[in-house]
Amino acid sequence: MNNNSERNIILIVDDHQTNLNLLFQLLRNVGFKVLISMDGESAIEQTYYAQPDLILLDVMMPGIDGFETCRQIKSNPSTCDIPIIFMTALSDTENKVKGFQYGAVDYITKPFQYEEVISRVQTHITMQKLRQSLKEKNQELSDLNNNLERLVEQKTRELNQREKAAIVGRLTQGMVHNLKNPIQTIQTCTDLIEIHASKLEEEIVIECVNYINVAVKNINQIMDNLMTKSRSEQYEERVPVNLNLLLQRELKLLEANLHFKHQIRKTYSFDETLPSIPLIDSHISQIFHNLINNAIDSMWQKNCKELKISTQQDTEKIYLEIQDSGCGIAPENLSKIFDPFYTSKPIKDRAIGDEPTGTGLGLYTCLELLRPFQGEITVKSELNQGSTFIVILPKPSSLESS
Repeated sequence: MNNNSERNIILIVDDHQTNLNLLFQLLRNVGFKVLISMDGESAIEQTYYAQPDLILLDVMMPGIDGFETCRQIKSNPSTCDIPIIFMTALSDTENKVKGFQYGAVDYITKPFQYEEVISRVQTHITMQKLRQSLKEKNQELSDLNNNLERLVEQKTRELNQREKAAIVGRLTQGMVHNLKNPIQTIQTCTDLIEIHASKLEEEIVIECVNYINVAVKNINQIMDNLMTKSRSEQYEERVPVNLNLLLQRELKLLEANLHFKHQIRKTYSFDETLPSIPLIDSHISQIFHNLINNAIDSMWQKNCKELKISTQQDTEKIYLEIQDSGCGIAPENLSKIFDPFYTSKPIKDRAIGDEPTGTGLGLYTCLELLRPFQGEITVKSELNQGSTFIVILPKPSSLESS
């Protein structure tokens, strides 16, 4: 017998003490750990708690017989894989077939032949070990296959995101190149208007020109930021920004949009105690404009158009909340709205009338512009009720410790 047999547990079930003593001594002498039971009920209980590696089970016993004992052991998921060898003086084919039908793996006929008992026990212990090893290997293979599938899915998603980001980069550079010329034309025209307005002392015109100049400056800054590849350069451009002042300035500029000015009911609530944050002014302006434009577009078909904008704070963060009464976002689409090129709006050449169109880059751009400041955006939305976008920025002390 090999040394591994010392770790194998054999349960002997027989109502005859002589048979128990004989088999107990025989199996102990070759190194097995042996348990005994004299009836089916106690055998079932011992099997459950001791989990033997093999059971030698007498067929004819008082109470429940060997067949019923075998059936109950095999019906329990925690003991069903334990091999059972029947012991019986019966040698007729009918009882053997019945035993195999109940789940036995073999028979040992009384009176016992010692060499046969040892040989059959060793054979089925070895087979059980091989089955268990095969089961474990199959499980390892299944786990490996599942892990491989998850890894492939993850890598595929990463590659898709990189490919989309690369496309965004190429599109951005193309847009910047095409925008430079018209921006220069606008700047030249505003300079001319400013000269003439100053001579006429038209304060309103001068004020409008100032706003145009600010807008042009912001657009140029946005283009420069999009073309800048070094995040360290972007960090050097940060200056203290008061979100309330920035939002009030941008909202005043938006009043030039007559739809925004006359058809949308607006409610503003600003926390006047907000601290300034080191930011890039144009980044926050662009984020604000993207979110406002999305809110306006979402209310395109609504009779009641309401926009609520507020700023708040807690001990660590500042919150900019933009709430609309628009069409809302379906739950299944919430996880996709920040993906590049995902949009629920039609593309320009498929729009109907004045229907808003989209490129799928607005919300993606907002997230990218927030990353250098450890900012984030959360969304709450209900179909046909509206959406709330919340921009979250850490306060200066939190930003420095991150």
